[in-house]
Amino acid sequence: MDRRLEELIERGVIALEKLVDEEIEIKVETKPPVCPHCHMMNPTVRVGETDQSGPLAEFVLQAYCTNCHNFFYVIPLQTECVKTVADAEVVINEKVRLGGYQGEDPGAAAGSHAVGASGM
Repeated sequence: MDRRLEELIERGVIALEKLVDEEIEIKVETKPPVCPHCHMMNPTVRVGETDQSGPLAEFVLQAYCTNCHNFFYVIPLQTECVKTVADAEVVINEKVRLGGYQGEDPGAAAGSHAVGASGM
């Protein structure tokens, strides 16, 4: 094998080894939680229980906006799966902190409405 080709292959292997050692971060832009009917940011919603099942990646939620009294569908584009309610509250608190979303009751703990509504 010619010396130049050997050098290129060696450089490629070194680059691949470095990639294996690096942590990969994927960033996904998400839209804010807005009712598509009344356009209220982060409205209080009501969700009915269901016994339907399917793949988690295809999960769709029917929500009822208590502000405009219309149903709409929520399609989660970013999934965070946790083991406990306490873990869920930590994730929700961070999401609210980073997103700056304000609920109807600014004094309530972040996620307190969602936790109660889902029966967790």
